Amino acid sequence: MALLIVLLALALVQLWGSGAPMHRDDWFQWWRNRLAGIERLRKDPGLLLGASILPPALFAAVLMVLAEALLGGLGTLLLGVPLLLYCLGRGNFNEIVSDYLRNWYRGDLPAARQAAAPLLREIHEEPGSGQALHEQVFRGAAYCAFERLFAVLFWFVLLGIPGALLFRLSALYAEQVRGEEQSATAQRWLWLLEWLPVRVMGFSFAIVGNFAGCYRAWRQCLTCRERDTAEVLEAYLEGALGGIDASECSAGFEVAEGQRACGAQLEGLQSLLSRALLLWITAMALAVLFDF
Repeated sequence: MALLIVLLALALVQLWGSGAPMHRDDWFQWWRNRLAGIERLRKDPGLLLGASILPPALFAAVLMVLAEALLGGLGTLLLGVPLLLYCLGRGNFNEIVSDYLRNWYRGDLPAARQAAAPLLREIHEEPGSGQALHEQVFRGAAYCAFERLFAVLFWFVLLGIPGALLFRLSALYAEQVRGEEQSATAQRWLWLLEWLPVRVMGFSFAIVGNFAGCYRAWRQCLTCRERDTAEVLEAYLEGALGGIDASECSAGFEVAEGQRACGAQLEGLQSLLSRALLLWITAMALAVLFDF
């Protein structure tokens, strides 16, 4: 059933471009604000975080149990698909990257940066050059793809809908409290949730990309506790995308060699992500086939 839920959710994402029809987060903002008004919780960032994200995840678990008890597999499917769609990342990733690349190839850096703004929400400094902008976008795109899809699928496979919802609410919480005193606690918790799935994703990159280069980076980062998730992903991708050059750029018109090389790297990332997703779905299908 888990595989069918994933396939249907991904099919709807392809149809809609994202899970936007299910992405309504006002309730969580309201819930967090209500809890933040309780003095005991406000004084303890960890307790406020737990009180904000755990009850909704437990409520989702109860709903899934009730749906299965009342309607069997159909109930699990009818409730699981929309909940998984809600857990997926916000925005149309492929459209954002495509808009950025169009402006990048035209040499319009201000428009390119504006198009990539959803990928750069963690970046505060203005890029001083096109190369600096590309480096920021590449790192932001890698993390965005991981956070919006792969981390969610990892926790869904491991803990079901409650696990996927726990991760999404943790990410929403960290985004909502950025700049506040609870931010450090929220970011640390999110880093812990991302620690294992990002290493599974790194090994997936090694399988579907340049194995030797990526596996070397994977071993170096395996037990690292200092780098954040985006830095670990960047290290994996530098190894997995080794060998990509300007000739692999798909721009259908004349652009500078440097622009072609940077564009080819980002297009290579998109291709690598697609192969990694196919690998994960294949692994899930094999697990179902052999009843793991």
